[in-house]
Amino acid sequence: MARKRRSEEEEGGHENSERWLLTYSDMITLLLALFIIMYGMSTENQAKMQAMSQALSNAFNGSASEAGAGTGTGTGTGEGNGTATDLASLDPLQSIYDQLNGYIREENLENDMQLERTEHSISIRLRDALLFEGNSSQLSQESLPTLEKVSSAIQKVYGGVNHITITGNTADLGNRDAANERDSWQLSVDRAVKVLNELTAAGLMPDKMSIEGNSHYHPIADNSTKEGRAKNRRVEITITDSAN
Repeated sequence: MARKRRSEEEEGGHENSERWLLTYSDMITLLLALFIIMYGMSTENQAKMQAMSQALSNAFNGSASEAGAGTGTGTGTGEGNGTATDLASLDPLQSIYDQLNGYIREENLENDMQLERTEHSISIRLRDALLFEGNSSQLSQESLPTLEKVSSAIQKVYGGVNHITITGNTADLGNRDAANERDSWQLSVDRAVKVLNELTAAGLMPDKMSIEGNSHYHPIADNSTKEGRAKNRRVEITITDSAN
């Protein structure tokens, strides 16, 4: 009889020794939640806070599933990857920048496509030589893969985007008569519209988008040189995050 009781006590002790697995799992989950909260408190970005909330939800749901399984086995994939994706979306502008910067390097577009990043915005500069056929607003076939890539990069983090402004710019050739001024204004607007239409055709929703035409009044280089005028003939896509 004593031997049977001792055997039962040993079995009970074995079960109790495995309870630390559940405690350890809860501790890891709470640490993850703490780090996410600390990161979210460092910014006023509403989109980041929303993504943080989603990451917390995924983390706790994942913990509950693991606790229900009662084992420590598994591959470590699945919900962990989902949380990583949520954390990456905490900075939508950086995601866009990284994707397009890699594309520029892969396609050797350094002379035709530039990125400029600030705390709450990213500007994509596209020279007219990359986008259009001659002195017109007709998009070239070579421009389509680039605009599709831009559209795709924005779509992936669209929820964290506040607004997208597409601005057409021309070069100043020195002729300021009324007819040339009208043509310059019209060309800058038409080019912005064409880029917007191509981005939406590639799947980007238009509800956060607007266009502008600057004519030749916002140069970034000297119009007295051929190289400077080439830089000024451009379309800029400016994306702001939800902090704006």
